[in-house]
Amino acid sequence: MICVHRIPYSTNVERVALAAGHKGIEVEWVDHDPADRRALVDFSGQELVPAAEIEGEVVVDSMRIVEVLEAVKPKPALYPAELSERAGVNVFVEWFNLVWKGPPNELNDELGKPEPDETTVDALTARTHGWMPLFEAMLSSSSYLRGDGLGAADVCAFPFLKYAVFETPPDDVETFHPVLERCLKPAEAYPLLCDWVERVDALPRA
Repeated sequence: MICVHRIPYSTNVERVALAAGHKGIEVEWVDHDPADRRALVDFSGQELVPAAEIEGEVVVDSMRIVEVLEAVKPKPALYPAELSERAGVNVFVEWFNLVWKGPPNELNDELGKPEPDETTVDALTARTHGWMPLFEAMLSSSSYLRGDGLGAADVCAFPFLKYAVFETPPDDVETFHPVLERCLKPAEAYPLLCDWVERVDALPRA
């Protein structure tokens, strides 16, 4: 069992839930109020989720936690054993976190202003939606983003890309998720991506 601190509906927390569910790792979840993260800071020294305790070590950053889970329980694997293939997965994860997530994060900030600049809003929305064909192409020869089984690339991207298909739950107050919907919909032109979302969503979570 590992202990993971979370807040409701966190996309980054869902990465860990998917990875742990895939590996059959039991998780003790510790819930926090998004408006009061003092206990989270006391635990991890920072206020972002997820934050995990794994074999006595405090680990932060969702994909770093996924890497540690892979080391703790290598099978079933989320990362390929072959070095060049693993490097490709790591490049995708870094691109997704540092490049892909940039425009929707900026859009979330812009829409939070009293008077958002519509030109900026349209440009950021179009930039994010413009990457949809890339994911469709990645799924043109396999059922998952980097192969025929769930992998780290899927774990990384799914909690965000799922908003191309799904609606934000009514009790989810995180403004970022409607922004993702705005950026990713309509998705009818990307049937492989939509099928992939449904496929991954059916998988177990911890």
